[in-house]
Amino acid sequence: MKRGKRLAQNDTIGIVAPASYADTEKTAKAAAVLEKLGYQIKLGESCNCRWYSFSGDDQRRAADINEFFQDPDIDAILCLRGGYGSIRILDKINWDLAKQNPKIFVGFSDITALHLVLNQRSDLITFHGPMLAANMAYDFDMVTRSSLEKTICMGYEPFAIDNPPDEPLQSLHGGQAEGILTGGNLQTLVSIIGTPYEPDLEGKILFIEEVNEATYRIDRALSQLLLSGKLHQAAGIILGDFKDCNPDAPEDMPLMEVFKDRLGSLRIPVIYNLRCGHCNPKLTLPLGVLARIDADELRIEILENVVE
Repeated sequence: MKRGKRLAQNDTIGIVAPASYADTEKTAKAAAVLEKLGYQIKLGESCNCRWYSFSGDDQRRAADINEFFQDPDIDAILCLRGGYGSIRILDKINWDLAKQNPKIFVGFSDITALHLVLNQRSDLITFHGPMLAANMAYDFDMVTRSSLEKTICMGYEPFAIDNPPDEPLQSLHGGQAEGILTGGNLQTLVSIIGTPYEPDLEGKILFIEEVNEATYRIDRALSQLLLSGKLHQAAGIILGDFKDCNPDAPEDMPLMEVFKDRLGSLRIPVIYNLRCGHCNPKLTLPLGVLARIDADELRIEILENVVE
């Protein structure tokens, strides 16, 4: 896999907006936060555009990503926010360009579509982590910031992914597994199955998270992954944060019952409660990298460097 150069003080972070638009005042405030931390910021044109709910039309949003991967002055690429829209631009991105110019790429939620394809088509390690307008404008807490910088600035040797001390990892099914770490937002992942960008889960460790989905919708997505054979290919599973994913009716399954019912029969290690996803604080998780999980000892280890 290809790796971006580790981020250092005075390096330039390019901000792209692959999905929904964000308030320009919030964008400016968040950019100022990163500048105070010692980074240079360059906003893509899409950050100041709006087309319906999107941050500019599909061509503009994709063009920013292509231009920033090609731009030698950009050291890392950070997404503005998620929402919806990344799937619309998958056929407009030059994946070979990203492969030839490996850089740190950070985002989460709807950005999952880009992570999956950058990992598979560009052979690029990417980072499921905080975004500019979504996380850095008003409450860029120390745990979130520390996890991001530890990963993209100091991830030049293997390391462990540790939850905050008051939020222990938990086990749904024991065992150990090694494999390439992949995944992200559950609904986004499911949405690209059956397309030319379908995720390959063979022998992989699958990470999934979600927000604001009724538990029957979580059940539906996991059932689709089961019926498609995708979950049976995975070596292990990490369940991140499932914020506000509650039963829609009194008779609906609680979230943990959905997990036990849909995942328990796989007989592969499953760790849950990783503080990664739509939560605060949130951990940064490298994707496309070799990892090991131990659902008995409750450990998640990244087995190789994630930046150069």
